[in-house]
Amino acid sequence: MTHTTVDSQSIQQSPEDAPLDWSGLPRTLHIPLLAAVYGAGLALFLLVEPTKPWILLAVVALAGLGTDGVLRSHPRAQLTGPADTAPFLFVPVLLALAAGLFLEEVEAVSGYATIGAVAAASAVFAGALYAEYVSVMSHGASYAAGRLLLNIITYVAAFIFYAVVYAYDVTLLPSAFAIGLFSMLLAVEVFRESEADAYRALVFSAVIGLVVAEVHWALYFIALDDFLAGVLLLMVFYQATGLIQHHLTGHLDRRIAIEFSAVTAAGVAIVIAGRVLSLG
Repeated sequence: MTHTTVDSQSIQQSPEDAPLDWSGLPRTLHIPLLAAVYGAGLALFLLVEPTKPWILLAVVALAGLGTDGVLRSHPRAQLTGPADTAPFLFVPVLLALAAGLFLEEVEAVSGYATIGAVAAASAVFAGALYAEYVSVMSHGASYAAGRLLLNIITYVAAFIFYAVVYAYDVTLLPSAFAIGLFSMLLAVEVFRESEADAYRALVFSAVIGLVVAEVHWALYFIALDDFLAGVLLLMVFYQATGLIQHHLTGHLDRRIAIEFSAVTAAGVAIVIAGRVLSLG
């Protein structure tokens, strides 16, 4: 695993200070075409009865290979070996998998509603592809916007997967392993921009995965519905990755810690309120 984001010492303005400029978006049909192929495969998975898990696995594998090809086509980035593109694949691939499992479980997604759900999932997948593409160049015009979009999609993917694990009622050990692994891989994306040492970033990501898995282990013995459990795990993942990311960039201070703690406290309050109302 290597740190593959292209950087430039000649750029005076840091990505954090750059405006959200989308002028650097690739003018290529590869990304919307891949998103359309993903949408078609996802629709097939949702419409075929009985459900065929291999269809979703094939679609996710195709999405991963397609994403790899799109990234390698970047005209200014030198992405050659598998290790070069691997960090950029986690969010699109895991999002594709989580979205498929989530939509299959939601009862409201049936008939004509499937079209809208598939279109929305394909649009988010395309957004992840564009964001990964522009984030290859850390000094590109659209880098800041791409990173912002990637962070949002990362947390969305995390929440979807957490809720899916509870919805499918997976037993404790497999579910803890899956949630820990999923969290670790998503954390790699969060830390990619803030830690130049890829192996050190992987260690931090593994710690995040372990923490979220341990919280899930504790929550397994508490009766929470899918949404509330997903929110609580998301809050743990959000605060842990956020604080570590700011620590790595040297921006962690009391104000940042309070902001993240406040958001986490609000999420926990929602979970507690939902739990109380469900008991009432």
